[in-house]
Amino acid sequence: MPASVIDISHLSLVVHQRPVVSASAELVRCWSGDLDELKECVLEHFAPSGGYCEVGNDLHSVTMGSAETRLRPGPDDASWHADLFHAGWHDFPYKDVPVNYRRQVADYVDRKHELREGCVQESDLREAAGEGGAPAVERLARYHRDVLDQQYAALDTLFSDLVTPKGKLPAWARKLAHAEVQEHHMRREWLGSAVIAYLCGGSAGRRPDTIFGGVRYDFTDGSLDLTRLAPVESQG
Repeated sequence: MPASVIDISHLSLVVHQRPVVSASAELVRCWSGDLDELKECVLEHFAPSGGYCEVGNDLHSVTMGSAETRLRPGPDDASWHADLFHAGWHDFPYKDVPVNYRRQVADYVDRKHELREGCVQESDLREAAGEGGAPAVERLARYHRDVLDQQYAALDTLFSDLVTPKGKLPAWARKLAHAEVQEHHMRREWLGSAVIAYLCGGSAGRRPDTIFGGVRYDFTDGSLDLTRLAPVESQG
């Protein structure tokens, strides 16, 4: 098995008539490597009366945390692999996602997690300059730009998955999209502010609060106004 996958078949852990034979190293670390505690947690979350939901062919726990335990069918479709799902179906903005849309949202959350990055600051660019000069600064700025491009592409796919044939987003989807777009806008604005501060030695008047940035995001199947939870404007 890859280093990121831990064999737990010796635990004889069975959920819904399928053995749980492996777990992600990330999930095992959450339990400080204590596989017995991990086993107890999985049994509790996925008991017949436990709090879990079906997402396509997967099972997700439903707790108050920001990450859920997830069981995914193995390649043979006769066993489970356990890992983390980095969102909580019980928490905003995902708590109102209808059952028939959870798979699309889960695909987006997985893609978003792979692209997780902090907000770049002027100090990050100056540190890069001290280590590798102007080429290092450019590489760092381009890296964060590329991550933002990929995050936008993930948002665009999510938007298309949630918009109705009439070019509208349901109320629950508007709230979710609004929260995700705000986060992207914040990270993009931090990058722009860092580059301005580094190259020009100033802040362009002071970096604004972008919680309600007065910005419209355009996607393939519509647009979203960050100033309010407005109905989607269809591009068609």
